[in-house]
Amino acid sequence: MPTGITTTTLLGILILPGVMFAIVYSPIVTRLSRGLVSPYAKADVKRRLCAVTIDGLLVATSGVLYWSSDFVSYLAAGAAYLLLRDAIKGQSVGKFLLGLVVISLETGRPSSLTGSVRRNVLLLLPGANVVALFLEARTVVRDPQGQRLGDRFAQTQVVEGFGAKDLVKSFQEWLMGFGAEFGRKVGRRRRAPVRVDRAA
Repeated sequence: MPTGITTTTLLGILILPGVMFAIVYSPIVTRLSRGLVSPYAKADVKRRLCAVTIDGLLVATSGVLYWSSDFVSYLAAGAAYLLLRDAIKGQSVGKFLLGLVVISLETGRPSSLTGSVRRNVLLLLPGANVVALFLEARTVVRDPQGQRLGDRFAQTQVVEGFGAKDLVKSFQEWLMGFGAEFGRKVGRRRRAPVRVDRAA
């Protein structure tokens, strides 16, 4: 623990925001859900939990690196990943590996940089982020579309989409097609009649 931080200060930084967040969470979710309508099916909850676990391990790794080396860049990298993780085609590392995509309900397209920031900014609030893990997971399970508070702020939803499994399958299909085509071309060359020059 960095020097100069007392237990009272640490409790004030973490506990108070966590308690306040827990108190206001349910009314905010209820209020924001009134105008939110989604035509998309709810993504598989187990896959979402696995994806968030993978992303959480990446962020935890940056935290461990920071605590063992005191390089603030590790902490900044973890925070940046947490905030911007859904900005590239609506997929974090965990979502890509499990075939999930965050889409904008306004456009029907994968989440943008702005959508990712709006969706994940709550997870950077000290103390509130710990409480948010439990409250957001409960909301994802209970909500008909699996939309947590961050999704409601950003007008996004996690849906099933293209991921690593599909990429591997596409590559296998391409490889099989390439192998079959290559085999046909090699077979044609072998069957071609050999011309013999009888004049010699």
